[in-house]
Amino acid sequence: MKLNKVSTKNAAEQLNVSVVSIHNWIKEGILKTTDNHITQESLEEFKREFLSNNKLSARANKQYKESHNHKSLTEEIKKDLKSSMSGDELSAKYESSLSDSYKNKEGIYYTPQYIVEDMLKSIDITDDKLFLDPCCGSGNFIIEAIKKGISPKNIFGFDVDENAVAITKKRIKEISGYESKNIICADFLSQQSTANGQQFDYIFTNPPWGKKINKRDKLRYSSLYNSGNSNDTSALFYFACLKVLKEDGKIGMLLPDSFFNISSFENARKSLLSLQIDRFVDYGNAFKGLMTKAMAFVATNCEWQKSNDKSFIECVIYNVKKHLRSQESFGDIPKCIFNFHIEESESDIIRRVFSMPYIRLKDNAKWGLGVITGNNEKICRKEKAVGCVPIYRGKDIMKNVLSEPSLFIDENLEGCRQVADLELYKAPEKVIYRFISNKIVCFYDTEQRYILNSANLFVLNEDFPISYLQLVDLLNSDFMNWLFRSIFNTHKILRGDLETLPLFHEYFKKHETFSEETLKEYLSIL
Repeated sequence: MKLNKVSTKNAAEQLNVSVVSIHNWIKEGILKTTDNHITQESLEEFKREFLSNNKLSARANKQYKESHNHKSLTEEIKKDLKSSMSGDELSAKYESSLSDSYKNKEGIYYTPQYIVEDMLKSIDITDDKLFLDPCCGSGNFIIEAIKKGISPKNIFGFDVDENAVAITKKRIKEISGYESKNIICADFLSQQSTANGQQFDYIFTNPPWGKKINKRDKLRYSSLYNSGNSNDTSALFYFACLKVLKEDGKIGMLLPDSFFNISSFENARKSLLSLQIDRFVDYGNAFKGLMTKAMAFVATNCEWQKSNDKSFIECVIYNVKKHLRSQESFGDIPKCIFNFHIEESESDIIRRVFSMPYIRLKDNAKWGLGVITGNNEKICRKEKAVGCVPIYRGKDIMKNVLSEPSLFIDENLEGCRQVADLELYKAPEKVIYRFISNKIVCFYDTEQRYILNSANLFVLNEDFPISYLQLVDLLNSDFMNWLFRSIFNTHKILRGDLETLPLFHEYFKKHETFSEETLKEYLSIL
């Protein structure tokens, strides 16, 4: 009998774990394979035995521990819709009933009322204008739009969640008496492609963040909306919204902080910079249990004129501070990163720095990840043994010094799940640096040390004009760390970000050794 087979990627998606975890279970014999694919029979048995007996790791099992029965919840909501419970009460109940794993899988994080009010506070609204929320959830943006004066008959909404759509309709009727037929249970990304050409004056929404969609649909949407490499669901919704936004219409979106500073969203940021941006807002960690910050933009659908010296964006750190930045200043930042946390004067310094001669690490180094053991407690030892060598964690790396090793590993990296090319670890010279960090911390290694995956490494090309010691001193400097934080504002030291930093080779022609003072003098930023 021919066995049904499943790819490792598909199995990972079914179990909501990483592909690396799947490979590990294959190695341990828990999952059976044939022709480099997992047998469906093995996968089903794994689900029955291991999931029911709680034998998965806490991370892999998380979604099942925190899951809810959506079918029974839907039946309960249907009963509540017919009860005396108000729409607002029902909305709060429904949101609190959704498990964290469901929210994470669907990218659903319902917008807090204070954010809705803040995003819409400066919008001039008249009742004859058309308003759209393409991911309306239980209707927070829609209800606020009605309160601000938009006629309920001119309000439209989409959502794939039938419960949320029903709750939104109930809330609209309660606040206005109008029984809306314009709140539709459908996927806006698909619905928009077959729309009848309707255009909207206002589009405000909180789209799904990082929702998993299949590759075929992602490619189709990317082509349909011309999103380029920006094909996360939040970016796709941005481009889709622009298609139905009237000229001079207003668009506001609540988004993950990655939209503002990660390379994969660069095409979306470039598109937004072509419009007139009104506001940027950082709401901080607005969602309980979610490390990702919530940030928003509000923009006008008109072409931004670079020559317009009155074109300033209100930049807000919610409940902390606000300042103005020229829109032009963001176009001069690498990758068009929206580093709106810094003020205009600091932006001027960055623009000055990038006007100087510099080289970059991009295409000038070989990069390697730290070792992924799959199980540090099993693979690493706390005491040195025969055939073992030290291995260092990110926290062991400090400026120009390493902590004494506290972990040791087989010198051949036997049993490890993922390793870089050994020639990189064993290079005569290399730079190792912390990965999880809000500042750059590098060490110049000449002893072929191993590192765990909380650290990474690179080896310079032979013709690189700056020595290892000079480079490490530069990257560890206060100035370069200020520059890094000012541009990227992240808690991870990503390769792509390091590759973007300017490295001042001409400076080292004048100064063999590095100092903060001579660098600032060279850059004329004293």
